[in-house]
Amino acid sequence: MIDAPGPWSTRRTPVRTSPVDLHLSAMTLRYASFSDRVLAAAAAGFTGIGLGAVDYLDARRSEFSEEQLADYVARHGLRVVELEFLTDWWREADVRGVRLEEDLLFYLADLLGVPQINVGLFADVPTDVQKQQFRRLCTRAADHGVRIALEFMPYSSLRTLNDARELVSQAGTGNAGLMLDAWHWHRSGGTTDELRTLSASEVFAVQLCDAGATPYEDLRQEGRHGRLLPGAGVVDLTGFLGALNEVGVQLPLAVEVLSDELDARNPVEVAMLAARSVEALLREPAAA
Repeated sequence: MIDAPGPWSTRRTPVRTSPVDLHLSAMTLRYASFSDRVLAAAAAGFTGIGLGAVDYLDARRSEFSEEQLADYVARHGLRVVELEFLTDWWREADVRGVRLEEDLLFYLADLLGVPQINVGLFADVPTDVQKQQFRRLCTRAADHGVRIALEFMPYSSLRTLNDARELVSQAGTGNAGLMLDAWHWHRSGGTTDELRTLSASEVFAVQLCDAGATPYEDLRQEGRHGRLLPGAGVVDLTGFLGALNEVGVQLPLAVEVLSDELDARNPVEVAMLAARSVEALLREPAAA
């Protein structure tokens, strides 16, 4: 049973040296309606939320006008801080010059004033195509005043931090950076030492979640269905945050927990558990 993490042992140095804006990633409440997502995040004290293209479509089907979307979020004390999750950015446009999901996400970024789109790569794409199309995407994003946060995943074509870091470094547009997800970092064999090689400017976003002691045979299945709340598993989250703190990463933190068990719960309850789990984590000092 998933629940908020329990008491922590005493260590010495803080994992965080600045106040934290806490964001609720879109996939934590992946099956909630647009309105339920906003209400749950606000009730739990989050300051920002992520949305996907499906959330926009759900809201329009629920008779929200486009003018009402941003107002509804703002009236509940929230901001839309990221859009996700784009994986086909490497493809050429179709014969009409259209890239359906990409076009919609940029439309939403303009409509709602969202500063960031999160992307990844699952297809086996030649390196030269990756570089060319990622640079194209970042150039387009710059025209919209949007940043591109690239996420590595142990079951994707960008398996490790270094894989994503290399692609980001060659974009040359100034608006490409890294999405650091604690579950992906842990399951890819990441270390705190490699985090300490980063500069703060390379990191655009940090997502918190946890993992059980035994990996699933299919990591993609685990990543999409079996994550745990921060502090409820074996990921060294205090080391993760402590290493980022050492190199000056002081970004808002997001909670992204893809869990079938949480999916079955009330959205407000899930948001409350997510917020409490991070609050408990941040009260816990990291090892000196």
